Amino acid sequence: MRGIALVVWLWGLLCLFSQPAGEGLKEARLQVRGEVLTLTPPPLWDGRELWLPVKHLEALGIVVEREGERLRLPQLPADSPSATLLLSMKQPAPNAPPELCVPVRDLVRRVGGYTRWDEATRTLTVLAHLKSARLQENQPTLTLQTSFTVKWRVFTLQDPPRLVIDLQGCALPEQPPQLEGSHPEVKTARIAQFDPQTVRLVLETNTLRERNAEGVDSQWEIALVESSPSPQPVAQEAPAESPVPATPTPTFQLPPLERTPDGVSLRLPVPPNTRPRMLFLEDPLRIVLEVPGILQETLQQQFDEEGLFVRAIRAIPAENGLVRLVLELSRAVSANLMPGRESLALNLRLPRNAGGALRQKIIVIDPGHGGNQTGARWVEGKRVINEKEITLAIALKVAEKLTREGASVILTRAEDNTVGLYERTALANQASAHFFVSIHCDSNSRPNSVSGTTIYYHKDNADSRALGQAILNEMVKVSGLPSRGVRSDSMLYQSGLAVLRTSQMPAVLIEVGYLNHATDRAKLIDPKFQERIAEAIVRGLKKYVEGR
Repeated sequence: MRGIALVVWLWGLLCLFSQPAGEGLKEARLQVRGEVLTLTPPPLWDGRELWLPVKHLEALGIVVEREGERLRLPQLPADSPSATLLLSMKQPAPNAPPELCVPVRDLVRRVGGYTRWDEATRTLTVLAHLKSARLQENQPTLTLQTSFTVKWRVFTLQDPPRLVIDLQGCALPEQPPQLEGSHPEVKTARIAQFDPQTVRLVLETNTLRERNAEGVDSQWEIALVESSPSPQPVAQEAPAESPVPATPTPTFQLPPLERTPDGVSLRLPVPPNTRPRMLFLEDPLRIVLEVPGILQETLQQQFDEEGLFVRAIRAIPAENGLVRLVLELSRAVSANLMPGRESLALNLRLPRNAGGALRQKIIVIDPGHGGNQTGARWVEGKRVINEKEITLAIALKVAEKLTREGASVILTRAEDNTVGLYERTALANQASAHFFVSIHCDSNSRPNSVSGTTIYYHKDNADSRALGQAILNEMVKVSGLPSRGVRSDSMLYQSGLAVLRTSQMPAVLIEVGYLNHATDRAKLIDPKFQERIAEAIVRGLKKYVEGR
């Protein structure tokens, strides 16, 4: 028996060391500070970790000290086990030379950042977290600190005067930092996640001169008041004898809409590896992109063809050599950016489970929390307001109205009982539901600091994003609350929200309003408001399905 065991052990050892080099490793891409990097040799993905050849380490913008085949992280306590990170040899292909690589996700996690993997484009996005923002009381400056370097841009807006700071390649942590300190020049200040890769700070000021600045840092100061430059004498220059006319910069042209087998496509001429910021706005439904280009005046084109999904395209001059491209939609669509060698395609198609009639659909309505899970709470004297009661009231109204439309409705709970997160989505998955809609109320650590409606979808799921946009577009028309947009749940947690992550159909989680904001709360507990919100949710579902 010992002899047999020894043979089996040796055979297993032989198999282990005779596996083809690079098995399980696939080439991938890395996005840092909003830019997809061109790297040779490329990073490698093993299904869990991105391995970056150590020669590209500086591209991450993370301070490290290399000691042979390990990295020391000076920003961590020297005696911390996390302060030392081992490198590893990786061989991408049988005949390729092995490369000493750093595990990017592990490194970013240790220094307080965040990563997001996109399987469709095989891209790992690296995001720093905003650690602090502080106004200096004795001088007009704002000090910012992130967990590692981000690309920042400062610009101004008027009416009212505002200083805007965008941090690209940055995300807010689960407990976002609050703006510390104060200054007489600053009237109000807001910090928010502008898009999945950009944190935006907006300071409303008393006086402001127009200005633009940008840089790449992890800790820096921004002057709130920029002093006027002293007038300088203008030197008289002799006229050139034979001026050579400059070659005119080609102006931006509206891209044509091209029909595809499942929708339409726009081909955007952008530099390689450029991935423009894409925003989704409501009332009316719009997609907004900022792309490189020169444009002197607004361009516009109207469309009235059936099945194009687009009513109009506008190109608007923006700052810093950018053009803002606005697509006004006729219905909610699934939108994806597909990079090419010399252009970028914006593909629009009918989202999943759209088409037909609402009465043909199975819809799961999920009242958040319940039973011993109260959700957010607000106490006023002897009165206690629980999120679970509001979500159930709205959900029952939604279910009633959907049933009247002829749809098949499943409630994850119809009374005040406890239902597990995975039970909720299991119910939807087993029923082969077409849609999953979870209803919640929001809250935060600072009462009356944030107001409005937010809808979350899972990661980069374009169909769920379209569903959220269709519903939010109807809600903002009747709620009287600010729209906080349709957002990826990866902005909250790296793995997303459980009920969205485990749903096998287009799924959204609606945060109707903030229970700890006086304006929102007064509405949330009002049966008439609940009725209007329920009607809006049903209209949004109907427009997603039927397109009208």
